[in-house]
Amino acid sequence: MSALSYVELNVFSLVFLILCYVNIHNKDKKYLYDQKIFLLMLEANAVLLILDSLQWILNGKPGAALRVVSIIIAVVYSAMTPVSCFLWSVYADYQINRDESHIKKLFIPLAIPLFINLVLALLSALFGFLFVIDQNNIYSRGPLFYLMASICYFYLFYSLIYIINKRKSVEYKAYIPLLLFALPPFIGGIIQSLFYGISIVWNCTTISIFIIFINIQNSQLYTDSLTGLYNRRQFDNYMQECFRSCDKGVMLGIIMSDLDSFKKINDLWGHIAGDAALVEAGRILKNSFRKEDIICRYGGDEFVVVVKVDGKVELSNMVERLKTNVKKFNQNSGLPYSINFSVGFDILNCKSSMTIQQFIKHIDNLMYEDKSRNKSDKLQHEYHNTIQTNV
Repeated sequence: MSALSYVELNVFSLVFLILCYVNIHNKDKKYLYDQKIFLLMLEANAVLLILDSLQWILNGKPGAALRVVSIIIAVVYSAMTPVSCFLWSVYADYQINRDESHIKKLFIPLAIPLFINLVLALLSALFGFLFVIDQNNIYSRGPLFYLMASICYFYLFYSLIYIINKRKSVEYKAYIPLLLFALPPFIGGIIQSLFYGISIVWNCTTISIFIIFINIQNSQLYTDSLTGLYNRRQFDNYMQECFRSCDKGVMLGIIMSDLDSFKKINDLWGHIAGDAALVEAGRILKNSFRKEDIICRYGGDEFVVVVKVDGKVELSNMVERLKTNVKKFNQNSGLPYSINFSVGFDILNCKSSMTIQQFIKHIDNLMYEDKSRNKSDKLQHEYHNTIQTNV
């Protein structure tokens, strides 16, 4: 294959990654840990495809300036080569354990080969350990090139063995994609190592990323299609993650709310108006909480928000901000109906004996107590207005 053919193949793979990224990325949402790692893995592979294309374009082009540029590109490319495999090891570990603290313990020893490769990449600009760019600006492998390749294979084999050993801890529908991820880059890497001049490993890694992307789309549909908020699946996943990696000193506040008189909105103005009310409710919630807070449509007209706070006072202030934003919305909306929430909230201590389900039941009861108070206040207000009118 010619240099142009490899560039065209890389561009095709890059477009594919961009489409995956656009499909997943949402700047207004907080991602779970595995989602962040997957996006980083996708971004790293995209950068490597770009660098690989630039190497093919510049290879053999004369000029001192181009030689300097080629060396810089080769340094960055060599330094980043094991990054995707390293991120894959982290991603696979998290899929199995769902525990950030476990990854934090492994991070430094797992990153040692990555650091060694980084040092070798930097020194290669002077000593040609991993690559050599000669005076004619032609790239060739350095004597330690296979050490860099071995580091990549170390991460792939480590993850593969770990996945197989922990197979009982992984659902079958997730286990197969985890196993299959290593296969395309493994085969591509062997071909590329044995036959100098062939460059397909990042195209093969793109295939692996697509395998995971399909798995994410099929088994982790996190978003409510109407409001754009997270759905109950995301809430359940996030709560399980919080319980597994519960940190001392971190307080978790949970706010449950539902729309008052939602049935009345549907009955009087139709289901389209009801859907619009849910969308507006979601928008009010987004504007009332921070970007890092988890906001979910729990079901029907119920919403739940998970926040990390310093205490009950901060949580109460957040609820008051929500009520203020609701009031402002109703004053300016021009809609024939008002949007109002009944709210229940409390601090969850994940070190306590209370389960997630028990705590949800607890704040659900608090929410319905608030709904009863709201109905009582409304009746008293209507009664007061009636008395004033009669007088």
